[in-house]
Amino acid sequence: MYHAIIHHNFKKSYILGHIFYICHVHDFSYVNEVVQIQKEYKVAYYIRVSREEQAKGYSPEGQKSTLDGWLSEQDNWRWVKTYKDETSGKDIKGREKFQEMIVDAKNGLFDGICVYDNDRFSRSTKDVLNIMDDLLSYGIKLHIYTLRHIDIYSDQGRFILTNFAAFSEFFRGQLASKIRVGVKQKMKNEWFGKAPYGYNIESDIIGNRKKNTRLVENPEEQKILIKMRELKSEGKSYTEIAQYLNENKIPTRHTRKDKQSDWYSTTVRNILLRPGVSFNEEEDGISESSKEESD
Repeated sequence: MYHAIIHHNFKKSYILGHIFYICHVHDFSYVNEVVQIQKEYKVAYYIRVSREEQAKGYSPEGQKSTLDGWLSEQDNWRWVKTYKDETSGKDIKGREKFQEMIVDAKNGLFDGICVYDNDRFSRSTKDVLNIMDDLLSYGIKLHIYTLRHIDIYSDQGRFILTNFAAFSEFFRGQLASKIRVGVKQKMKNEWFGKAPYGYNIESDIIGNRKKNTRLVENPEEQKILIKMRELKSEGKSYTEIAQYLNENKIPTRHTRKDKQSDWYSTTVRNILLRPGVSFNEEEDGISESSKEESD
């Protein structure tokens, strides 16, 4: 068996050397073509960006441009396909293009996957390492631009990748915690969320940020709100109030020039039961609930 392998390798080397000799005699450029055919390495790009990251300039175009530059530095790499997701890096299951890429990897569409940073795959350390191992089982290698000078498949390289991935995961957790704290603090002093019916939201622009976000009355909607309260105080049901608004062609917030939107009893109920609306919610709410069921 051992002698058979040696004989096979010797025969392969002899044939290849003979081809090179013939190409050299007739046209040297053919040698380069043979080498190119032998060494061509097909790669795919995976690009991911969330809306928040894109707003900060971490664009898909920027990632692709960086990967294109990296590709041009490699003599034998050839791009074949780009997969792009615009979603969070928290979960890989809901990423349509990522899942398509994994299927294509299993089918041998390419030899390697290029990605700008490890957190483009996932901010979960476990996910990054598992994906890398799964791809390798298909004969596909992962190439990370920010770690391009490191062999991530060596023991030392895997150790570095693990630490980078762990840092990304830690950073995401810290950022989420800070955002929660910031939102809570903002809600103490400013309005946070969608404007309720009858109001608009206004903010002061200081630098590039919105400050002192507050509610201001919308005059037109306030008139409608007053009428809704009057009808409610007269004992009208939510359905009857909605019917009145539709018959009098009073527009909803969703009404557009080319689109008519109707009032519904649930919409009226939600508006009038919003905290801050002044009428006896406890008694009327119970009586209206029974009316609505009978309607």
